[in-house]
Amino acid sequence: MALIAGVLAVLGGLAEGQTVDFELRTSAESPVVFAGSAREVAPGFPRRQFVTIRNEAKKSVAAVIFEQSVATGEKVQIVALERVGIVFAAGEKRRVSIAVADMAQKLQSGGPVGRPVLSVVAVEFLDGSQWSAPSGASNGRQ
Repeated sequence: MALIAGVLAVLGGLAEGQTVDFELRTSAESPVVFAGSAREVAPGFPRRQFVTIRNEAKKSVAAVIFEQSVATGEKVQIVALERVGIVFAAGEKRRVSIAVADMAQKLQSGGPVGRPVLSVVAVEFLDGSQWSAPSGASNGRQ
């Protein structure tokens, strides 16, 4: 078992039960907000974590774009962007999984980095309209 965990670490994955400890951030204007932590590993998928989101808009969502970033000194580095297609109505909560392999690899690279941040940076609605985070909001400068 230790050998498997070691191989996963070298490949940039997470050993079973390990998670990336994200700071969850959304812009004040975001129609989709976090409704729980991102500390649960998706069963059978060690490189994915669950996060619960809530639709605070008055219309149905078709997809959410998440950004994973980390501070390295004075700079904020975007590590991953992921579009998650999920249809849910106004007021509903959904649990979605996000890929964390790139962030895990970044954190294991050995360089000094800050706490990883998971942000909602864009939302696509069923009616074809979109919302995007204000400039600078995705890297924590709200």
